[in-house]
Amino acid sequence: MSYILETLAYLCAGIVLANLFLELGLTSYLAKAIKPFLAASHLSGEVAASALARVLSPSAGYSTLAEFHRRGELDEREVLLTTFLTTFPYEVLRVPKFYLPVVVPLLGAPLAMKYMAVKLGSGFIQSFAALIYARVALPEREINLKEQVAKGSVRKALALSLKTLLRVVPVFLGAYFAVRYLLASGMLTKLAVLAQPVMGLFSLPGEAAIVIATQLANVIAGFAVAGEFLKQGIMSEREALVTLVFGLVLSLPRIYAQHTLPVVASLFSRGMALRIIFFKITFEALALLVMLLVVL
Repeated sequence: MSYILETLAYLCAGIVLANLFLELGLTSYLAKAIKPFLAASHLSGEVAASALARVLSPSAGYSTLAEFHRRGELDEREVLLTTFLTTFPYEVLRVPKFYLPVVVPLLGAPLAMKYMAVKLGSGFIQSFAALIYARVALPEREINLKEQVAKGSVRKALALSLKTLLRVVPVFLGAYFAVRYLLASGMLTKLAVLAQPVMGLFSLPGEAAIVIATQLANVIAGFAVAGEFLKQGIMSEREALVTLVFGLVLSLPRIYAQHTLPVVASLFSRGMALRIIFFKITFEALALLVMLLVVL
């Protein structure tokens, strides 16, 4: 019980502080920081503005890109490049908003730091590759970007925190008690034995299949299960990290289909929307696997 209360306390405190940080306008420092990065890419002012909007709000960024694309000011290549250029700044923004308040309490600091390194490194690889390609393939342009970062309020930050907590806490509790039930009933051992041949190909215990299956349904639940297995000594830190990254790679189609496809399909043509999703999934999966090898 003390573990549950301690974890919930960290979750609540971290999520509330993260939303206060973001809503009170401190993210404007991030906006200023990415301007040189965008200027170095030879992208136009329209793309830079869309990129800034996408870092702060992916849906707003896609909407801005789509409007410029419809007006003929951006081609499909520039739209795709922008989505990759903003990957690293977006992952950096997720550190105080998601990784520190949610992932660290669920996985523990050592494993969470390695997972964050994989995610941040993956974002950097994608953004840096897009930057190099854009710098080589696009003509040099002058960036005229005036960032307008609206400041929110404490009330809005608390409302957003409550919304996040109502989603995160039930998932955490459900996953925690499910794992405890499996441990107590002996079903965990039976499931692990069935999955052992497949997981053995990757030098992982059979329990890794349970983490991945949970992750495919819900990423936060996957963190909770992996954290509990690590705490119980069922998985080592290395095994948990490999399992979580493999699970994330396998989860990418679901994540993009659930969160990104509805947005881009409503803004771009069907073919262009599918191409955006395909390239995002493919290059993110490759970058994640590269960073996993680096961190290990």
